[in-house]
Amino acid sequence: MTKTITYAIGDVHGCFDKLVALLNHCDAHSGNRQPRFVFLGDYVDRGRDAKRVVEFLMRAQTRFPDRFICLKGNHEQLLGAAAGPTASQKDRDVWIRNGGRETLESYEIDDPHLMPSDPTNWLRSLPATFTDGKRLFVHAGLSPGVPIEMQKENDLLWIREPFLSSQADHGFLVVHGHTPTKNSKPHLLFNRLNLDTGACFGGPLTAAAFLDDALVPVAFIFDDGRIEQVGAADIKASRLATIRRIALARRNKLPNDN
Repeated sequence: MTKTITYAIGDVHGCFDKLVALLNHCDAHSGNRQPRFVFLGDYVDRGRDAKRVVEFLMRAQTRFPDRFICLKGNHEQLLGAAAGPTASQKDRDVWIRNGGRETLESYEIDDPHLMPSDPTNWLRSLPATFTDGKRLFVHAGLSPGVPIEMQKENDLLWIREPFLSSQADHGFLVVHGHTPTKNSKPHLLFNRLNLDTGACFGGPLTAAAFLDDALVPVAFIFDDGRIEQVGAADIKASRLATIRRIALARRNKLPNDN
């Protein structure tokens, strides 16, 4: 039986050429394993090729539904609201201010109501989360301390704080995007991994490669072909950080001696 390797891919934002290049590098990296791709949302806006990105992903998911898993991002939510039949002027203005103009230009239209129904409906229908048992894949993050089944979609698509600074064990390694890293590199902590490396701002489009028998990624792959192995030192640092945070949390729960 062929083993699977999962590639989680950060925010694409209309960067079609980077997407195609990254997928080719992932295919080469996968070797004799079956590659599965989990996209963390934000396919549209800011970049110039949103239409090509969406059409490519729609075709790929239709052809290989178990290998191409596409999650919803906040920009898909913004587009869906702006293109809806009951959209207000505010809905349209908010989307345009957040990169929607580039998406309209890629479709060669000037009004959100002219968005084709097939891609719009597809973007609206995307799930907010995916889990493989060890990791929770989501666009923005989650509300710490709230069970997965009780999370609000707006948090899953939009949250920054208190998620980013949370030292809680979420029960999964949370693999997310949404907040561009400051150094354009993936950010691995004991409880989360941020893969938004700012592709639409000149940074790379990044994938994290996961094997079934390990929690953390074995490698990071970039659209320019670079591969960074996640070695024992990285895993040890993550584990030590986990121990320190657990110890801190327990100490904070102790009663005051005074």
